[in-house]
Amino acid sequence: MLPAEIVTALRSVAPATQSESSVTVLEREQLEQTGERSLPRMIQKAAVGGVWVQETNLGGGAPILRGVIGERVLIVVDGVRLNDSTTRLGPNQSLNTIDPAIVERVEIVRGPAAVLYGSDAVGGAILIWTKRRAPRDGEKSLRYGVDATVQSVNEGARGSAWLSWSGERDALYVQGTQSVWNELESADEEQDFTGYHSNSVFGSYTRELDRHRMLRLSIRVHRDFDVPRTDRLVTGYGQTQPANQVFNFSLQEQEGYVAELVDTERRSFADSLHARLFVKHYTEEREIQATGSNTFRDERDSILGYGFGLDLHKELSVDHTLVYGVDFHRDEVTSTRFNTNVLTQVTTEGPGAFADNSKFWTLGVFAQDEIRSFRPFDVTVGVRYARSEFGFTPFVATDPHEEGGFDAFAGSIAVARDLGERWRVTGTLSRSFRAPGLESLANNGTIFGGTEIANPDLDPETALTGELALDYSDPLWHGGLSIYHTGISDALGRVLIDAGNPATTGDETYMRENVGSISIHGAEARLARRFDTDSAWGAEGTLTFTKGRQYDDTVNLLTGEKTYNDVPARRIPPLFGSLALTYDALEAGSSLAWGRLEMIAADEQDELSPDDLADPRINPAGTAGWAVFNVDVGGSLSRYVEGTTWSFGLHNLLDQQYRIHGSGLDAPGFGAILTLSWSG
Repeated sequence: MLPAEIVTALRSVAPATQSESSVTVLEREQLEQTGERSLPRMIQKAAVGGVWVQETNLGGGAPILRGVIGERVLIVVDGVRLNDSTTRLGPNQSLNTIDPAIVERVEIVRGPAAVLYGSDAVGGAILIWTKRRAPRDGEKSLRYGVDATVQSVNEGARGSAWLSWSGERDALYVQGTQSVWNELESADEEQDFTGYHSNSVFGSYTRELDRHRMLRLSIRVHRDFDVPRTDRLVTGYGQTQPANQVFNFSLQEQEGYVAELVDTERRSFADSLHARLFVKHYTEEREIQATGSNTFRDERDSILGYGFGLDLHKELSVDHTLVYGVDFHRDEVTSTRFNTNVLTQVTTEGPGAFADNSKFWTLGVFAQDEIRSFRPFDVTVGVRYARSEFGFTPFVATDPHEEGGFDAFAGSIAVARDLGERWRVTGTLSRSFRAPGLESLANNGTIFGGTEIANPDLDPETALTGELALDYSDPLWHGGLSIYHTGISDALGRVLIDAGNPATTGDETYMRENVGSISIHGAEARLARRFDTDSAWGAEGTLTFTKGRQYDDTVNLLTGEKTYNDVPARRIPPLFGSLALTYDALEAGSSLAWGRLEMIAADEQDELSPDDLADPRINPAGTAGWAVFNVDVGGSLSRYVEGTTWSFGLHNLLDQQYRIHGSGLDAPGFGAILTLSWSG
């Protein structure tokens, strides 16, 4: 019998109108060859064109796609949204809570993906697929292995061990990982408040029910311990002292439990279906003490999420392929806070970050039709309807309960055609949305400028994106160019409602509000060439350009001016790109199987929004441009020890001192990375 085939997700099957210029697929080997310590940094290095990663601290890593960050970029793991209603506005650590050792493949979709994936996919989506094994997979039923990576730049290490088994109808894969990352060295000095440690456990069990049906159960648990909020603990730009003397994420725990059923039996309503049930739980514990304060805060947020999804695929005719389905997601949030006076050691209970009894759910239905009857054009049309509702007990109990809801629509149309044998052009128009979650509706938070309070009367953001992409491919050359424009309406931001004491900075009060619009446009280019059809050598390059403006006629209470009207949008990356010389051995199992010499560079970014100018992470004079050189090589050691591979990297060869725009710490200086893997 043949090995069972596992279909990862019907929504991930690319239609004919999907441009290669807007989608990057990174296989496990490509991620591992970067030599980086975290999944965000692996993605940035492996797909530098079109992906910019901001790091507030070493335990973070927020991807920026098409000029937007955080809650406007959707992260999906095995078909289940990692984003939830509490996902932080702006940079967050969500992507860093995925252990890179368990990742089999990452798909980066740049541009709106709201039709298939729902809220938050305004700038794009990052789709992550974890490792698994299928029944009857290979001659060896039992496999096992260990992997170890050491880095000099922070005297850190990650080690993992895995075991897999494949039988006639069952298969199992389990893996455990332990990581320790110490204080990070930039080119100039060791950076305080950067080190942390983590561990993770992962398991996947697959059962072939019959020749049409496959069941998979998976569990994923990742824990980060004692992660310092670096930017709050060091003196930033425009500060004479740090904002906090203590700000520590003592625990960041991400759990996911998923049951998936793949059914390929043909029926009248579907040729195949993919159903999933999931439960996930995120726990965050924080220790906070502001500089000059006698109050030590212990805070804890616990988010229980659960739901289901159903994807169906149907060939309606030779000219129509329909993908449709439904998904549901519910969050229940528990938030606590205890304040301890460090002088008297008296502890009192205070309000949690989220209002009591905070709940949020969303239900979406979608359909996408790939049409091939307009030859020579291919056409894909999609639509989604979503309904969300929320409820909580207000912080100020003027009403015993606050509740509400809103509707949102997403839609897209893409048209593509070949221009000869080597060229293909694709045009896309998409409408996406981002539903305001509990983070905006029911969360009171502390920001650099003071206090930001919740607002239950918000509307969803909507975004309209137009994109034109051109792809080229022949036996030696491969490349493409995409240009796009995105307009975001009813953008969620904040409005100053109380200026506080004019002589004091940091006592202002803001309210979250739909404040105006954001306009972003840009271009992404990539080009790769093999030196010959039978050559192991090649070269490739990428370039990404982004510009953004914000338009908001709200009058600032402090200045009497429209502070945010026609100004640069916040956290827009500079012009950046890469050049690389690559080597891939023609013979499998070579001692030197691959190599990469690359330059990654970014231009200066001095077009700053008012929020950028007030952000201690960003130099108000602008973030300087930079260029770094890396070399990575690897291959097989099987001639010495069967089943062993190696890789070695030297990063930032010139020991360049620089900072990624928007980050809260400087980038690593010169460092060496060694990875050894063995499997039996």
